[in-house]
Amino acid sequence: MGQAGTRLTVQAGGGTVNPGHTGPHPDDPTLPAPDPLHTLLSRCCYGIRSADWSRGTSIDYTGWLTEQLEMDASADANVEAVVASTWPRVGMSAAELLADARASSNSQIAAGDLRAASLVRQLYCKRQLFETMVEFWGDHFNIATTASPESYYKCVDDREVIRANALGTFKTMLHASARSLAMLYYLDNVSNRNTGPNENYARELMELHTLGVDGGYTETDVSEVARCFTGWTVSGVAAGTPAFAFVASRHDTGSKLVLGTTIPAGGGISDGNTVLDMLAAHPSTASYIATKLCRRFIGDAPQQTAIDAVAATFTASGGHIPSVLMTLFGSAEFISSYDRKVRRPLDYVLACLRATDAVLSGNFLTGIVSRLNTLGQLPFRWPTPDGYPDDMDGWVNSGAMLNRWNWAVAVAEGKVSGVALDIAGLSSNANTPITLVDQLASRLLHRPLSIADRDALIGFAANGGDPAAVIAAQSLTGRARELVGLLLSSTYFNYR
Repeated sequence: MGQAGTRLTVQAGGGTVNPGHTGPHPDDPTLPAPDPLHTLLSRCCYGIRSADWSRGTSIDYTGWLTEQLEMDASADANVEAVVASTWPRVGMSAAELLADARASSNSQIAAGDLRAASLVRQLYCKRQLFETMVEFWGDHFNIATTASPESYYKCVDDREVIRANALGTFKTMLHASARSLAMLYYLDNVSNRNTGPNENYARELMELHTLGVDGGYTETDVSEVARCFTGWTVSGVAAGTPAFAFVASRHDTGSKLVLGTTIPAGGGISDGNTVLDMLAAHPSTASYIATKLCRRFIGDAPQQTAIDAVAATFTASGGHIPSVLMTLFGSAEFISSYDRKVRRPLDYVLACLRATDAVLSGNFLTGIVSRLNTLGQLPFRWPTPDGYPDDMDGWVNSGAMLNRWNWAVAVAEGKVSGVALDIAGLSSNANTPITLVDQLASRLLHRPLSIADRDALIGFAANGGDPAAVIAAQSLTGRARELVGLLLSSTYFNYR
């Protein structure tokens, strides 16, 4: 089927599926262009549910985008109620998380709760764009949960830094991140003091959080910024009351020179605040954030015109994220960007479930977590501060594509514990090869197939017979499941 995600060769009449693992290719000229609404929903949702498509078509492109940006948190109150009762640690304070970790002697329980809660939110929340931005900013301000105390303090970071500001302003989020207990530990600023500066946070603050590696700073700037953040630490751990603290006796009180600007002596905690304000307003930060957003939503090599437009809005709006996204999603570059972005493993695994409107129950998360672990994108486990890769080269290889194909087939055939598909509902009781292919393709892909791909699928479904003839009742469900697996494995579905 075209340049299929797992290069599926469908042999009409033979019923043979041959995964060749060449991977999807950007700008595939063999695929018919989808509706722009498809591109928007595919990039902003973890898979397009039938209800998402119906809503989008009823209120149009701009209406859906505006609704997503303005939707109140109360829209997902039912999901949050389940999260709170099932994984209570995601709502705990830092003190409660510390006490819980000490009592259980297991620092990873909270991280497991956070991972499960995140997956459930991504699967079920109506605010799909919000959840997508939570993931984006979580990667941007990445904190691995592989070690403690980050493993449990990340629950607070996710709630009070990322989720609280994902559709707010960048400056507010940057300040919150600098005070995050998880970030202070992860990038070692807890040990940054006047008698022995630690430059880890200062370096990543400029290289990864704001200016970018080519943003115009020097090694001297790194050292000076580190001095500004001396004394920013965590207090109260021994007493069980951990909190951000500025310890004046650990602060370097001398004057600093950062990016050509003098920060006068004696500033105390204001030194760090001044740096954060300076970096948030810097033109290099606007360009860097715009580049990352365009790479996430437009393509691995986004056009400079798009980057410049998004950066201009970032600057003009003071880093107001909804305004920035309106510019991005309203750009001609985005509208024409279909088939230029491959789903990352997390997106792909969840999209298979959402697109099929799978009924999830029991231990369904076990299979999801296992597959994400195999594919290399288990939430909150990327070890380095740069976050999970956001380009095709980071995820597409023969082994990875085979694992995707195996997941698609397992979902389609009902072999994932706790995951069930309503095959009759998906196919709307279509019972001929032609109607079955057309119905399933429409329901799962929401975009047209090429003539060659449609013919190949119909031939496969006919299994050598008449494509207009009714499929024998005893074969219908099995044939429909095979087609679902093929469609979920295809290039059409591997693209975002």
